[in-house]
Formats: sequence, structure tokens, C-alpha cells
Amino acid sequence: MPGGRPKSKTQPDAVKSVAKVLDILEHLGSSRRPVSVSDVARATGFNVSTAFRLLQTLTARGYVEQEPGHRGYMLGPRFFHLGRAYLKGSDLASLARPHLEALRDKVGETCYLVIFSQGELVQLCKADGQQVVSASISSAPRDPAYCTATGKVLLAGLPEEALARYLASVRLRALTPQTITAKAKLLRELETVREKGFALDLEEFVVNLCCVAVPVRDPHDGSVAAAISMAMPKVRFKRAQLPDWQAQLHQKAHLITQQLALIDG
Repeated sequence: MPGGRPKSKTQPDAVKSVAKVLDILEHLGSSRRPVSVSDVARATGFNVSTAFRLLQTLTARGYVEQEPGHRGYMLGPRFFHLGRAYLKGSDLASLARPHLEALRDKVGETCYLVIFSQGELVQLCKADGQQVVSASISSAPRDPAYCTATGKVLLAGLPEEALARYLASVRLRALTPQTITAKAKLLRELETVREKGFALDLEEFVVNLCCVAVPVRDPHDGSVAAAISMAMPKVRFKRAQLPDWQAQLHQKAHLITQQLALIDG
């Protein structure tokens, strides 16, 4: 055909197939619980066999996974890895990295930048500690927010309705003997975080690991955009040093907020 390549007869079908896959992924992403094949079929308008085939393909590629011991489907770890790849290039991570490294150089401990997304913590970047024995949290697709210092800072910064939705959707499992498992107690803890401006994790997520975290504020409305923290083995956590650690964390958080304001104009 003069003036261009002939259009593939299969193109409309290919576009429809992509649209079907996106419909499924968007439905799973908006659901607060694992979704059955029949639920996917009803929500997307597909027949059950089509929904099942697409879910099986997505599961094989890691974009969807089944909850252990159940038939329900949810978004899989592949999305977490793609999200991390995207976020590595974000302004926030790029701006924060040198400040985390400077903080690490000052205190010698591992420092983190974390955000809250879809009910989960997402680690944007970290600066590894310089001690012979240093703390290193391996971020997983579903790190809990309720038992970590960064998570408490981020939960404390949520609007009331968003916090209520989170608490209604999460089960407070005891990961260590120190984990808070009562929602009323967690709410009191979050109120303390708001009042004091920092959060602690004293072996609540991992035994022998302690963390201190503070919020990074949005430069426009003052809301909590992220959290930065320092983590250390229990043996190096000294309450007498808390005021100094808080001051240094708050200084770095303020610098990150200032730079965000310059970029956003």
C-alpha cells in the first residue's frame, strides 16, 4: 500500500486483549481483598473462562498472585518491582538520597526514605550504615505500617477517613513480642507521634532492631509526604541520644521539603 504499511487485521483484537488485561488489573488494584474469578468476570463483563485464562497468564508472569490457601487473586510482586524502578527516578528519591547519605555519614546508621501507598510501605531509597554490624531492612511488597517507625509517622499523617479505612482493612499480627496488636493502643500511639513529631520502633517489626523516624512534609499544604528514619541494632539504641537523632532527622526532612518546593515552584 503506497504511503504506509498495511494495518494488521489482528490489531483490533490485540487492542481488545490489552484492554481486557488492564480492566482486570485495575479491578484487582481497587479491591481491598483477594478477588475470585467469578468476581473478576462480573466486574469486567468477561465470561468466567476468559477471566480465568487471563488471570492464569498474569499469575505466571508475576503480575497477579493467589492468596496462600485461598482461591482469591490480588496484584502480584511484579508490580512492586516495576513501581520501585519508577520511583527510583522520582524527584523525591533523587532529592532525598544525598541527605540520607549525609545523615548516614553523621550517625553511622542505616537511613531510609519511605512512602505510604495503597495501604503498604514503599521504600524509595536507603543509605547503608557504616558500622561493622548495621541494620538493613529488606523491603517486601507488603511491609506492615503499624509496627514500623516510618509506618507510624505515615499513618499518623493520614486524614481521619483514610486512617479508618486502613485500620478496617488490616489485621495487627504480632511479628515480635513488642508488636502492638490492639487498634485502640495503636491509635494512642499515633496520637503520641503527632504530638511529639517522631515515631519509634523498639523491636516491634524485627527483634533486636530499633528505629527512629520523622515526617517529610509536602511544601504546599504541610501534609505528610514521606518519612525518613535511621535504624540500628538494639545494642546501639540509647534514649539519651534521642534528642540529637530527632534534631538531625528533622533537619534533613526540612531540607528535602525545601528542595521539593523549589522544584514544584
